[in-house]
Amino acid sequence: MTNSVTLRTDLEKFGLTKNQAKIYLLLIEHRELRIQEITKLAKIPRSSVYENLKGLFELGIAEEVIRDSFKIIRPYSLGAMHHGIDEKMVRLNRLKSDLNDLEEEIVVSRPEHIPGTTTVRYYKNRSGARQLYWNTLRAQDRVYVYSDWGRGRYVGMRFYEGFVEESRTRKIKEHVLINATTATIKSIKEFTHPDSAISRTNLEDIRVLDAKGVSIKGDTLIYDNTYACVYLKSVEINGFEVESQQFVETQRAIFETLWKTAEPITKFL
Repeated sequence: MTNSVTLRTDLEKFGLTKNQAKIYLLLIEHRELRIQEITKLAKIPRSSVYENLKGLFELGIAEEVIRDSFKIIRPYSLGAMHHGIDEKMVRLNRLKSDLNDLEEEIVVSRPEHIPGTTTVRYYKNRSGARQLYWNTLRAQDRVYVYSDWGRGRYVGMRFYEGFVEESRTRKIKEHVLINATTATIKSIKEFTHPDSAISRTNLEDIRVLDAKGVSIKGDTLIYDNTYACVYLKSVEINGFEVESQQFVETQRAIFETLWKTAEPITKFL
């Protein structure tokens, strides 16, 4: 059997506490145990054993059997948890749908931007990066991007899949400039196609800049009157937005000039 520490860690991912995982693995190993045996083997107080067993009973992966004048505890297959997980998935999908409806009803308006002024907003950590990317979904025109590829490391793959799905719904278009690193080319070959859940950009909308001329770090996104950037500083995620029509017009002009000189990604595939 796999290392017990690894198994306990895996069980904890499904909602078991550390002690519940320990007790469950002891039950698997011994097939059935009395309460005092669990207390001794798990080195957990008897009162705590009862509390943890209650959780295992609720999950459907253990049962209590009366034998003569004492009780024994037996394990059930983890398959019994499927029903509970399925119920949670249905509930989460319902909540997601309700949240989308509520988002349309409750609109958080930004402070009015006065033409000619500059507003700067800062973002930190994964939640901040997610907000920064989600803000780009408001784009009324094409989004211009400098990218070192691999947005999943900033926002997590599950969030990014939802972001891509929403981008397709809103018909967001991008022009993306990259440096042709080995990892980037490999990722584009593998994931940039219509059937991919994480492909937001068409191949014809990706071009390559020589890293010796322009070294691209992090993700920079230019849209409407906003210039946004997200990057890693050591292991910390940082980001900012600059809202300034004049500044963005200059940055967009620079991007378009570079776009004309960049090479199509198809030359590198």
